[in-house]
Amino acid sequence: MRLPIRIQALRTAVLAAGLAFSHVSSWAARDFTPQAGTWIISEELDGKPGRGLAIDVQGNTFFMQVFGYEKNGDATFYMATGQMDGNTITAPLNRYSGGRSFGSAARDAVEDGSPGNVTVSFANGLQGTVQFPGEEEVAIQRFHMQSAEFEDRYWIQRRSRRFIVSAVDADRQVAFFANMSLSASATPGRGMLMTLRDIPGDLRQRMDCERLDGRDVYTCKPIDGGIPTEQANIQSLRLHIAGIDVYGTVDILSNGVSQQLPLQGITVAGGGEVSITGCGSFIDAYVGYPRNCHPVTSPSSGTWVVEEELLGKPGRGFAIDVQNGMVLAQVFNYRPDGAPTFHMGSGLYQGINASFPLNRYAGGRALGGPPASGHLVDSAGDLSIRFSENAVRQGYDDNRLVGIASIPGEEPKRIVRMSLEPDAASLQGLLGQWWMGFYGQSLPVFKLVTLTTLDGDYLTSEDGQVVCNRIDAEFPSVRCLWTRDGVLMTGYLSNEPNNRFGGQLQVKDRHGHGMGLGNVPPGLTQACAGIWQALASALPFKKTS
Repeated sequence: MRLPIRIQALRTAVLAAGLAFSHVSSWAARDFTPQAGTWIISEELDGKPGRGLAIDVQGNTFFMQVFGYEKNGDATFYMATGQMDGNTITAPLNRYSGGRSFGSAARDAVEDGSPGNVTVSFANGLQGTVQFPGEEEVAIQRFHMQSAEFEDRYWIQRRSRRFIVSAVDADRQVAFFANMSLSASATPGRGMLMTLRDIPGDLRQRMDCERLDGRDVYTCKPIDGGIPTEQANIQSLRLHIAGIDVYGTVDILSNGVSQQLPLQGITVAGGGEVSITGCGSFIDAYVGYPRNCHPVTSPSSGTWVVEEELLGKPGRGFAIDVQNGMVLAQVFNYRPDGAPTFHMGSGLYQGINASFPLNRYAGGRALGGPPASGHLVDSAGDLSIRFSENAVRQGYDDNRLVGIASIPGEEPKRIVRMSLEPDAASLQGLLGQWWMGFYGQSLPVFKLVTLTTLDGDYLTSEDGQVVCNRIDAEFPSVRCLWTRDGVLMTGYLSNEPNNRFGGQLQVKDRHGHGMGLGNVPPGLTQACAGIWQALASALPFKKTS
């Protein structure tokens, strides 16, 4: 959609808060960041079409599009946005009308009243509650999906997957970091093998892992032959994989004290999120930007907009969700008479392309109304999307990941990921705490870096040891220099949405919010498996057996 004026005002407010990492926000810091994408109302899972939420949280800024129904059964959408205070936000649920329909000429939408306020609270990055106008508070949670091909490739064939994870102690200080790979074990009788590297104290451990039946959850125990140190000794590990995010717990013995810490991390290879070619071999997934290769990067889930329609006025937009070999898209647009509506579709995400019908529904539950199930009305035609890494050398004037969307009845258009906060793509957006990999010796060395100061074109760490600046317009990353034992070491950072930059892990953003999913109950993944079965017929996609 065209960038709402309300978002522009919020950007100005955030920018006025300042630049220093420790002072940019007067709001309470969260220990997690809600995962961007499609969320569902738990109690409305009846196997039939219904309503849902497209949620996007970037820093302090909350943006939500609700797909639902009018009292007469027509499909409609609402939007809410504002600044979160800790884990909660209350904001007007706005309605719009008069915008562009499929194939029509450009038209600006206008605000068309509000049915009241909506309150959203998050317990962690995958669970929360919502209270709509005229309704009781109900539970919501992140929707998860995967294709049968992904199931076969990564669970049955047990291809290698790689993660970077850290653990935070009770004082919100990082106590553990690991570069981990999970692969099939060559030892008879063992399931999966986890290798942990690049841990402070030069700890190297190998772990025997078992996958919980039907779930992307692994429990791991050390194998004899690991090399613990006085600083840290891993006693057990439980790893949950939710899209690109990784969470769980690690039991470690540190300086003679045993403690269990929550894990935060991301999948950086083998997770099906990104494809890359041109590096001499095919890698199933990669997050980041290898300098000498030609990557094709999948989109981050969240809000996307037609680039030419970013004119500061209400319009239409996309909520795109890519997970585990599938893509789900909601299009928030308008009927020819100007009434708001939504279309939805999903399909397999194959390399960089996706194409599927955009369906329209009717008859579902209205705000404040009794429970009701919707039904399929018709299809407006196919939505085709192609994503690719965008660079100056390709004739564009920036380095963002972009998509080319073919919307029914219209010429192909460029779509871009919507940035909700001011200067998020600038150096200011890199302020915060990172685990960074530095190169200059035989193996990368990882260092916890807190970038606190932006002075002109240079970022400087809290301890003054690391200095970063952007040096190459064609390379969408920032180079960071650190001298270690007389050796100049080099690392790179990038402003990728949702903490997706390969080889580096952002622990806290510039507001002090944790970038992980927080304390997610162990049973949630199993609940999501049941949700998939319930929603298989409710939304326009089916799980392939």
